[in-house]
Amino acid sequence: MKPRITVETRNVEAGHCSVFLYANETGLKLLIDELYDLSKTNDHFHLGAPEWTGIEEDPLSLKPYDKQDSAATAGHLKVLFRPDDWDKEYYPHLFSNLGS
Repeated sequence: MKPRITVETRNVEAGHCSVFLYANETGLKLLIDELYDLSKTNDHFHLGAPEWTGIEEDPLSLKPYDKQDSAATAGHLKVLFRPDDWDKEYYPHLFSNLGS
């Protein structure tokens, strides 16, 4: 079975939104495997939709689950591993005011 993953954003307001991730069994296994492979030496991976990449086997689907909803689907997903020590050095603002 071909991996099928749909990433939808909804309720986009003032720079915030809800994200929904749908995956079939093969898509879920692919995501888990890719996540487990992340490390400081392999810090990111990409997933794409065939309509964007031209590669038929790419797993992202641009078809929204709810046709009536105003959801936007992602044609590209980049997942990045961000260890705290990296972020404390390069993005220290992420650690200020953690309660707000």
